[in-house]
Amino acid sequence: MEIPSQSTYLMEFHADSQKLSDVDGIITTIVELLERFIGGTQQVFRKTSEGTTTVVFELCKHAITTVQIKSSGLILLNIDVSSDENLSFNYQVSKDFEKELKQKLSVVKSAAIVPIRRGGSHNALRYLISSDERILEYDVDYVVADIQSKFQRIQIMHTINYGNLLVLDELQNLAESDLIYTETLMQRGKIDYTDKDVLILGAGDGALLCELLKENPRMVTMVEIDEDVMKLCRQHLRSACGSALDSYVGPNHRILVSDCLLEMDKFVEDGTKFDFIFGDLTDVPLSLTPQKQNKEWQFLQSVLGKSLGLLKPNGKFLTHGAGAASVQSLDLLESHFRSLEPAVKFTRCQMFIPSFMESWVFYQLERNTEE
Repeated sequence: MEIPSQSTYLMEFHADSQKLSDVDGIITTIVELLERFIGGTQQVFRKTSEGTTTVVFELCKHAITTVQIKSSGLILLNIDVSSDENLSFNYQVSKDFEKELKQKLSVVKSAAIVPIRRGGSHNALRYLISSDERILEYDVDYVVADIQSKFQRIQIMHTINYGNLLVLDELQNLAESDLIYTETLMQRGKIDYTDKDVLILGAGDGALLCELLKENPRMVTMVEIDEDVMKLCRQHLRSACGSALDSYVGPNHRILVSDCLLEMDKFVEDGTKFDFIFGDLTDVPLSLTPQKQNKEWQFLQSVLGKSLGLLKPNGKFLTHGAGAASVQSLDLLESHFRSLEPAVKFTRCQMFIPSFMESWVFYQLERNTEE
């Protein structure tokens, strides 16, 4: 039995504020179109307050429309339709509705947004956000895995365009389509990993480990705190991680299930050094609160500080930043890079990542020996 769903059609109309003096006339015009496009319309609520008139109409049994007419000239119209109604109202019809209402109201401009879908089998999983908090809709057709580990919610969802998609705490992390993410992070073709000692912090999907092992390193050490992520990716994201997660110890790699900060402290005690260290952990926070008061920033700063201390003289720290549109977060991160002592120099690049639906920024840091 199909689970009922709700589709919300969002429309906006911009008019000269002088044309909004006849609120009743505007409402009458809207009602006439609603009845023609959808069916019987009954007003169930109306209120005018602080320059805004809000009216709610009941359409059929499981559909409502909310109209807001603002004295500034903005008219907002939301139409909520349940799948139970079996109406022939879809996005194309909503565009026809918008176009005709625009003409009848003689407004300056208008828009109808693709409907937001809620309820149903997978609608709650369709929507994730970009790095700068814009809505992204995914073509999820079934859920592969959905568990709550000790540390986070782990979901793997199958999408039509991107294959299996790993989502951690409702943030997209990697899909089968995203080899370009890993190759850009590791700067494939620009860095020679032959006979090098590499440390990976995070990257529990195994993709980075898999690709680095193809570069003939001496040893790759990977530290991942959540073993459940690795177990699920080993089973359901195999086109990305290959066989890299099948064994925690191999001729050229070892995987430690542990807190990366604790392991880095042990490396310091042992005098262990690395040629390359990858920080593939949490995203750069959007918050612009003072860094010392933000636990995500504190964590990133601790990782970076400890990592720089574990690098060999010519070593490099490679990490991701955030989406290219997250300008303030990236500026804050780069400001922190510039404040580091001893001084570092850094380069950045960006690449469009398919399942992120946006360009992502990557950084390469090394000690500044020129000063």
